[in-house]
Amino acid sequence: MFCQNCGTKNDADSRFCINCGEPLDGIIEQPEPNQTSATEPTPTEPTPTPNNLGSVPPAPIVSRQAAKQQSTSKKWVPRIIGGLVVVAIAAGAWFYLQKPAADNKSVASSTSSKQQSTQTNKSESKRGSDSESSASHSEKVANPLWDESKQDKLQSFMADWGTDMNQDYQAYSNHHNVSMYGVDLPGDLLSGAIQTEVGGSPVTVKWSEDGVSGKADYKVVAAYSDAKSNGDEDHFYLFTIHNGRPVVLIAQEGQGSTSSSIAFKETENTDLRSGFSDIIE
Repeated sequence: MFCQNCGTKNDADSRFCINCGEPLDGIIEQPEPNQTSATEPTPTEPTPTPNNLGSVPPAPIVSRQAAKQQSTSKKWVPRIIGGLVVVAIAAGAWFYLQKPAADNKSVASSTSSKQQSTQTNKSESKRGSDSESSASHSEKVANPLWDESKQDKLQSFMADWGTDMNQDYQAYSNHHNVSMYGVDLPGDLLSGAIQTEVGGSPVTVKWSEDGVSGKADYKVVAAYSDAKSNGDEDHFYLFTIHNGRPVVLIAQEGQGSTSSSIAFKETENTDLRSGFSDIIE
């Protein structure tokens, strides 16, 4: 018999092919040679016979399991490729998103550095300004025109001078006011709530503890009034430093003062003027 797989001739009682080892399920009889007439053309290709079948390489036979494995492998190829594409896209997106974040961090770092530099410059400038201001203030305070001892001397002087004038004067300050003309003096003058006029012209007045510091036309160091003495006429005095010299200003009822401005003039009392000047010097 002949093997169905490779065509090799085997013994009639053989169960397996002696060439390829395949089971021999049936018998393939050797075909009878065809009788050709003289008129028939001779075939150009020889007809295979059982003798020459063994020399022809058999077509490979693929089992169902191998074919199934090949089919399954082919199905996984596009899935793997698709997965790689997705991973590549995700990685590209991640790097793209990280780049702006890095740029933002760089910008934020640069901005922060600039802000810190600006703040440092401002701090140094402020310290320099404060140092200059402190030095300037120290120089001014080193030679004050007014202090507590001079304040005590003025209080004693006003008590004696008031007795000579038959008037009772009390001291007032930026924290202690007297009501006159419907306003509080000297508080409303110092705060600018009402206008201060000297000789008919508006001026600025500020309280000064040393007679030097403060920016104003008249630096006020003391204030006295007899408004609470129940006299016939009320007087209000401002003891000031004007352009480095002592000046005593007086405001009297009926001398042009209103609810919006207080009219002052330099006192004409020579004793009061000289007494204040002596204390300053």
